Amino acid sequence: MSVANSISSATQGPITFTGLSTGLDTASIISKLMAIDQAPVTAMQNQQASIQTQQQVYAQLGNLLQAFQNSAQTLNNPLSFRAVSGASSDTTVATVTTGSGTVLPGTFNLTVTSLAQAQKISSAAQTDATSALNLSGTIVVNGKSVQIGSTDTLNSIAGAINGANAGVTASVVNGGSGNTFLTLTSKQTGTTNAIQLGDMSGGVLQSLGLTNGTEGVRSAITNGAQSMAFSSQTTNLKNLIGGGGTGTFSINGTDVSVDLSTDSLQSIADKINQNVSDAHASVQAVTSNGTTSYQLQVTGTSGTPTFGDAGGILQDIGVLQQGVSNELVQAKDAKATLDNVQITSATNTLTDAIPGATITLLKGSTGTPGATTISFTQNTSAIVSNLQNFASAYNGVADFISQNSQINTKTFATGLLFGDSLSEQVSNQLSGMLFQAVPGLTGPYKNLASLGFTLDQSGDLQLNQDVLNQALTSDPADVEKLFEATGQGSNPELSYIGSTSSTKPTASAPYDVNITQLASKAQFVGSMAQTQPAGNAETLTFSGGLFNSNPYSIILNIGASLQDTVDKINADPTLSAVLTASINSNGAIQFDSKKYGALGGFTVQSNEAAASDNTGIGTTALGPTTIGLDLQGTINGEPATGNGQFLTGNADNANTAGLQIMYTGSSTGDVGTMSYSSGVANQFNTLVKQFTDPVSGLISSMNQSLTSEYNALQTDIDNQNVQLAQEQAMLTQEFNNMETAVRQLQSQGQSLSLISGLSSTAGSSSGSSSGSSSPKSS
Repeated sequence: MSVANSISSATQGPITFTGLSTGLDTASIISKLMAIDQAPVTAMQNQQASIQTQQQVYAQLGNLLQAFQNSAQTLNNPLSFRAVSGASSDTTVATVTTGSGTVLPGTFNLTVTSLAQAQKISSAAQTDATSALNLSGTIVVNGKSVQIGSTDTLNSIAGAINGANAGVTASVVNGGSGNTFLTLTSKQTGTTNAIQLGDMSGGVLQSLGLTNGTEGVRSAITNGAQSMAFSSQTTNLKNLIGGGGTGTFSINGTDVSVDLSTDSLQSIADKINQNVSDAHASVQAVTSNGTTSYQLQVTGTSGTPTFGDAGGILQDIGVLQQGVSNELVQAKDAKATLDNVQITSATNTLTDAIPGATITLLKGSTGTPGATTISFTQNTSAIVSNLQNFASAYNGVADFISQNSQINTKTFATGLLFGDSLSEQVSNQLSGMLFQAVPGLTGPYKNLASLGFTLDQSGDLQLNQDVLNQALTSDPADVEKLFEATGQGSNPELSYIGSTSSTKPTASAPYDVNITQLASKAQFVGSMAQTQPAGNAETLTFSGGLFNSNPYSIILNIGASLQDTVDKINADPTLSAVLTASINSNGAIQFDSKKYGALGGFTVQSNEAAASDNTGIGTTALGPTTIGLDLQGTINGEPATGNGQFLTGNADNANTAGLQIMYTGSSTGDVGTMSYSSGVANQFNTLVKQFTDPVSGLISSMNQSLTSEYNALQTDIDNQNVQLAQEQAMLTQEFNNMETAVRQLQSQGQSLSLISGLSSTAGSSSGSSSGSSSPKSS
């Protein structure tokens, strides 16, 4: 007899034995029978493994194609061929870096006469850093209030100033007993970033010897002064500063009363305009590093006005400033000349002097100017590197397909892509396009071979750098055209903007451009002219497509003339970016959108009813007097859609689908022609996208097909496993039945043997009894 393959523990079920009756190993018999029926499932599982391997290979091929596509996209970018390197002849005077290809080659003479410096000031000598100073009050540092208590020390005052995040670093310099100082250093260089200090109450700054009590204009402007920059023009200044109360200041002898808990920069400007006849106040927006802030500006009608600040309000907001007692480092602007053009900068980093370049000033003073030559030359090494990356990426695809498509002639083992139709299509189409001439090019460089590209014996793409460098030296523009999608209008009024993979090159003749409607800008004109100074502060709110439907408001000053309003709107960073304000021939305010077409539309609304002492706009949200129109016309006789001055061929056009042009002319009808050429990089980009597109690409489609096949196999496997489980249960039951039957037969046989034995015993007993009575009888 044999025991089943596994014996369960008591917790897993009863112990089972097989073949106890027959002596057969029924578990082994069932297992071998099931192994035969399991073979189809194993075959399907092997098919699934093969599918997964195939998908992995396609994934690798897709990644290599994506890398090749990326290299082609790089070459399809004009900036890739316009990379410029900057150099300074004396790097101790200045260094230069370039951006993303916007710098034009050239040479500039730079002379540095001043470097920007951050202001640093010091207190008078104090006993030590840790003793209470017995000073109390509120100081203002760069428009932030700091509370000082009688128990504060130099250390705690420095900590409180640093905690105010006012753009100043406070430090303590300990030179020993009686020789300890509090220093304040501006975090930014330049005269406009000089430290603003004011005693709001208590006279702490003067007691420390940081200020000397002499009052003067902090930041002068033409005929006036300006305040610190604050984050809002309408929020009350107590919230912005962190403290402050009521006070009175004077301008040219006229008092102006202010309550910082309710007054904002705008309301202070309005009060000045209401009360002071020979001065004018306005709030100006200033933008730095993408952040807009606001300053109060006060100018006199005949030179800088006189200021009185009995209440300390003008000091609190930074119009006036107490004199600094101990200036360790003076705030300075950087000053230089670039080809005799004067440049002044708050920092030593010049980002606007030469578009696309950053110049860092390092040395130079009035007495000893620093001089260097800044030069920009074409960076051919970057272009060569991009073209080498293109060749390497192509070779990566070609080598992968080749290595996985081979057959071993001895073992007849094949690569994973042997006979694969998709990889053959990739290989044939890429190699077929490699050296084709680009239609529409007229220069000497019409295909990759003309730039020194060749195929070696293994089919890899190689680049002759000598041939390429010669081409880049002789005609870099034609080299660029070989790779990019480019267009050329027949006149300066027609410009090529862009295209898609559906746009067909103009091989035989350029595309005619016919304009039926010119683009125009939206314009708004006020309903009446302003003939008197503004009687009230007026709020204008702009909205509409020009503002992305995000309303934007500007507050106009009391007493402002219409010209003041125009100047303020044109100086506002947000408004001046999208529209222009002016006064028309009828004396009414006029707004002109800077954007052509329907998307340049806007509305404007005032909080004041139209009158002669305001802008005359009124309280109803009014749209433009003249609606902006989009360009309309055709390209190559095919329909196109206008957007401002742009015209784009409709998506279902046979030839011009996706071709976008710009027309800036003033006439309609046939206005010229547009030639279009699809360069090598653009063609490869379009071709590879057919394979790599995650939605409609051939690799994605093949992967979806393989996934469906895998899932179908899994369904079959699951069904087979159900049948096999049922079969195993049936066999187990049949063998159990057989064992039961055998066991019953054995039991019956045992019973019969017992009966037979009993019968034999009974017979024997009967015989013995007969024999013993015989003598007795005799």
